[in-house]
Parts: sequence; C-alpha cells; structure tokens
Amino acid sequence: MFRQILVLLLILSVDAIAQPLPPDEINDALSHAEALYFEARFNESIQLLSRVDGLLQATPGRLQEKTNVKLQLALAYIGLNENSEAKSYLRQVFTLNAGYRLDPQQFSPKVMTLAEDAKAELNEVRCQTALDNAQTQLQSRNAGALLELITSMKPQCAGLESIQPDAADLLYKTGIEAYKRSDFFDALKKFRGAVQLSPEHELALQYVELTQSKLQLAADRLLLDWRKNVDTHEFALAKVGYRQLGSFNDASAKPMMNQMQAEYRKTLSTLVQSWKRACASNDAASMETARRQISELLPEPSIGADLVAQTTTCTNSGDNSSKNTNTTGTTSDTGSSTTATPVTAPAAPVTARPATPNDIIAVSPNTTRQCLQMGAQLSLTRLKVRVNPVIPPALQDFLRHAPVTVRVKARIDEKGDVTVSNTQGSNSAFNDAVRVAVERWKFLPTVDQNGPRCVETELPIVLNSGPANPSAR
Repeated sequence: MFRQILVLLLILSVDAIAQPLPPDEINDALSHAEALYFEARFNESIQLLSRVDGLLQATPGRLQEKTNVKLQLALAYIGLNENSEAKSYLRQVFTLNAGYRLDPQQFSPKVMTLAEDAKAELNEVRCQTALDNAQTQLQSRNAGALLELITSMKPQCAGLESIQPDAADLLYKTGIEAYKRSDFFDALKKFRGAVQLSPEHELALQYVELTQSKLQLAADRLLLDWRKNVDTHEFALAKVGYRQLGSFNDASAKPMMNQMQAEYRKTLSTLVQSWKRACASNDAASMETARRQISELLPEPSIGADLVAQTTTCTNSGDNSSKNTNTTGTTSDTGSSTTATPVTAPAAPVTARPATPNDIIAVSPNTTRQCLQMGAQLSLTRLKVRVNPVIPPALQDFLRHAPVTVRVKARIDEKGDVTVSNTQGSNSAFNDAVRVAVERWKFLPTVDQNGPRCVETELPIVLNSGPANPSAR
C-alpha cells in the first residue's frame, strides 16, 4: 500500500513540475493502474492513467508506453460500460500503431468486438480523408501525388476506385505535356501510371510504346556519340555520355551500360599494356602518359580497379619478357605477332582507297592463317560497292526523329565478299534490313606478304531519314 501511495505522489509531483517521466516510474504507474483495474477501481485507474497520458503526449518517441497507457484507459472505460470513450482510446491505439493486434486469448469477446469496431471506424475516417485528398490533388492537377496516394491507400480503401478513371486521364494529359517538352522520362512515368490505374486506356498504352521508342533512340544516339568520343580519346566527353545513359531509369539501357563497361575494360587493358611496355623499357614519360590516360578514361573506378592495380608499381627485371607479352594485337619485339590491332577511327571522314602494305599488320609464316582483325574506318577504305538498306515506310517515321545505329559484325573473305555474323541494334527490323544490305557490299581484297587474307571487323551503321538512308562510321 505504501508503494502505491508513493507512486501516485511521484506522478503528481512530476505533473506539477512538467518533467518527463523516467521509464521505471511509467512502468510502476502502469502496474498500479492495472492493479486498480483488477480491483474494479476503474475511476482511480483512469485518473492515474490520464495524468501519465498527458505527460507522454508532450514526450517524443516512447511509442510502446503511449500505446500501453491508452489501452489501459480503454479497458478501464469498458469496465465502467462507457463504450464510446473506450472506442475513442482504442482508435488512438491503432492511430499510434496501425498494426497493433489484441490477443483474443487475453481479452474478452467484448473487448475484441469494440477493438474491431474502433479499427473499422478509424479506417473509414482514413479512407474518407484519402478520398478528400485525392479530389484535392485531382483538382490541382498534381498527378504524381495523386498516383502515389491511390497506390498506397487503395488496398485499404475500395472507395478510391471511383476516382481512378479521372486520375488516369489526368496522368495521361500531364504525360502528353511532358512528352511535348521532350521530358520523356517523366512522360513515360505518367503514361505508365495511367495504364496502372486504367489498364484499358488505349491512348496511354500507345504512348508508352512511343515514348519507349523515343528513349531507345536517344540511348542509341548517346551510345554512338560515346563510341566516337572513346575512339578519338575524348574521354571527358565519353564520361558525360556514360553518365547520361546511366541516368536512364529503364531496363533497355542496362545492356548498353554493360557494353560500355566491357569496352572501357578493353580500352583500359590496352593502356595497361602500354604502361607495362614503358615500364619494361624504363620509359618514365610514357609510363606517366599511360597513367594520365587511364585516370582520364574511367567514369567509375570500379569498372577497372583490378586492371588499374597492375600499374601501381613498376618492377622491371631487366629482361625482355615484358616486351614479348602482347595482348593488344600489336607486333611483339621477337618478330611474331597476334591478331591485328583495331585501328582508331580518324577524326575526319576517309575516302575509299586501295590497301597498302602499311595498313596490314604482318603475320609470321609459322602462325595459323586466321582472319585479320581490322577497325571499321580502315575496313571501309576498301569498300568498292555499297548497297543501302531498304527501310519499310512504317519504320521511316522513327528515323525522322533521330538516327538509329546498328552494329554489324562481319567477315570479309579473300575475294572481298561479306558475311554478317551478328547485328546489334534496338529494333530487329532495322537489324535485318542492315544485314541484307551489308552482305551485298563488295570490298577490295586485303593482301599481305603471304597473299590474300580474310578480315573480321565491326561496322557501326547509322540509319538516317532521307534518300541516302545509312551511313557507316
């Protein structure tokens, strides 16, 4: 009894000086209130709990204690048969913790029924508030907030279905506005939102496809510009293109990003080998140049951290083993060679001319006569006959907005005839048209000291609108 009186005095004194209650004192107060409840002294329990509840409201956090106090208040009012007050506190319990559940093994059916009623009333209030907010967002044309509200509240509020058609129309209209100002990312988000709310919205469905095509064309252009900048060692500009493509929050950009990263590693490997050769020959200036180019190359260190680590320390043993190591396709110091190095594209367009001995990288007689690997620009200097792809009229509209790039992997045999092994592009119809055309091209034969040679190359074919559709870069 003395302890109970002491707890009550502590509560009153704390209330008087408006200071937060320590956890132990709150727990003691709850224990005392529970004891009063089981003694059927409901009014005294309510008086004690109301004081604690008032103090906790001014205290941030302490969710568990606030919930327990309000639940005890609800139980005390149920003991007095004041069900409206009890449901009021039960609603506050569920407001504090929407997932709070009472155990039917611990509470009577009457308590469980009142709790369910309180939860249903609270949900009805929430849904009406959500519907009112949705109407406000609809009138203010705040499409993004409206979509988020409907998406989050619809599982609990079936009444929101009534506003979905109007919300879908708003998302479609705001998507059109974004489309007209060329904000295709926002437009696609709005069109997809319209389809999410109204799956039969035909115009939104059509614009989803059209906007995806626009973004794909933009991605193709970025990839093409990126390749040109890498080929010409404009690494700063290449980084910008890489990051712009990375900002495409769309699955179609992922394969392109993978291509970029693979080609970054390929270029990085060439620079690392240059550094190693400079290290082997004690060429400090060339080592520094290679390091600078490596630093300028990568938009993200993680792309080639393992390769860059190979350039941290120069351990020149004084022999020629480093010179004989050649993974880039250039001729080794011993006179043997691997496949030909892809040739960097020149800045200015090249005109067709016959092959010269300087264009071909020699292969020793004892080397298996495989096809030479040759860059696109060097290969095109041997182009004799060129056939343009036939683009169906239905697809020509795409080319009026932006060019399309198709990358063609081809084998040019000893007679100059072409066989295409693979095409890479965003549209299979464009890919097929380019494949048919390129296989009708004719090249001047490539000849080295051992006679005619076949060539393997990769040609970027750019399709533009107009009479002269394609261009190879």
